Amino acid sequence: MSNVFSEQATRHDLQTQWEDRRKEAYLYKKLGNGKVQCHLCPRQCQIAENSVGFCKVRKNMGGKLYAQSYGKATHITVERVETEATFHYMPGAKILSLGNFGCNLDCDYCQNWVYSQLQYTPPSTIYEYSTQQVIDTAKSSGTPILSWTYNDPAVWFEFVIDTAIEARKAGLKNLFKSAFFLSPEAVSELCKVIDVFAISIKAMDPDYYKKFTKGWLEPVLAGTRSVFKAQIPFEISNLVVTGLTNNNENYNRVIDFFLKELSPDIGLHFTRFHPDYKYMQYPKTPVEDVMAARNLALERGLKYVYIGNTFQSQGLNTYCPSCKTLLIERYGINTYLKDTLSDKGVCNKCGFQTKVVGLELPYDRTPAVKLA
Repeated sequence: MSNVFSEQATRHDLQTQWEDRRKEAYLYKKLGNGKVQCHLCPRQCQIAENSVGFCKVRKNMGGKLYAQSYGKATHITVERVETEATFHYMPGAKILSLGNFGCNLDCDYCQNWVYSQLQYTPPSTIYEYSTQQVIDTAKSSGTPILSWTYNDPAVWFEFVIDTAIEARKAGLKNLFKSAFFLSPEAVSELCKVIDVFAISIKAMDPDYYKKFTKGWLEPVLAGTRSVFKAQIPFEISNLVVTGLTNNNENYNRVIDFFLKELSPDIGLHFTRFHPDYKYMQYPKTPVEDVMAARNLALERGLKYVYIGNTFQSQGLNTYCPSCKTLLIERYGINTYLKDTLSDKGVCNKCGFQTKVVGLELPYDRTPAVKLA
């Protein structure tokens, strides 16, 4: 890996040097008169020569669309799979979390805004990686899962696809954490290479999406339905924002989507907001609010409901939906698999087949610390 830009690099330097480190985009078409149309997300940006789309990282150069952020990362960190609001896939596994820059949304409360909004990204934080370097880093750090995350890997599409294909050949798994504001074509291609999705649905309100995310809701739901139909493991998170979505109307709409169009067996995470970016006027979401959302979802029939962005709570644990036996306990960054859960994801007390998968795979699930 190498640092692409120095502390003294200017925004002009960054744009200039990108022209030598580019990848022709996969999903676009030429429109004539030098224009191109990007098909990566629902915006379908029509981009003139020497201009960029909404995400600021896909550029028309000479009548071709290029992914300028190909092979460039701002974050590469070893974490646990649970940090991605993914509790049922290889629980306790280490992941190699990879972040990029740019985004096709602009959420008022974005908690990764320094990287999602390119104009704020320090050039000195951008590093260059090849596909093989990513795989080698995962192997050397003992991480069986590549996690495409942080800003939103949607706009890192080409590098994600290319690396995920090679990662699978090397015996690694791929996790894609995203707000899922993607075109049907993009979702279809991702379903070919991704092993587990962590999907963030901001709210079940179209007006909310337009106002607070600068996107729209229906493509997110359509993409989620496609993943469900493809039978690829996924879980959904809903950020409970103080003053906006910490109410029963929001909770019930999310729950309705599970019950009517998905399945009560899918994991749902109500995660706490903390003030950030343009939304600083409200305090961090009280734990009581996300627990109320969790309790409501359980009462209405969802089987696996969690809370997020908190250190300790029973809302972090996995219980058998049938006999309520504790199967997986979580504390901070640590996951403790109980002997009540078999390697096949079966509750050893009552025989219920849970939706926990991947336990039969060989991976290190040793907690960083042990509970007293």
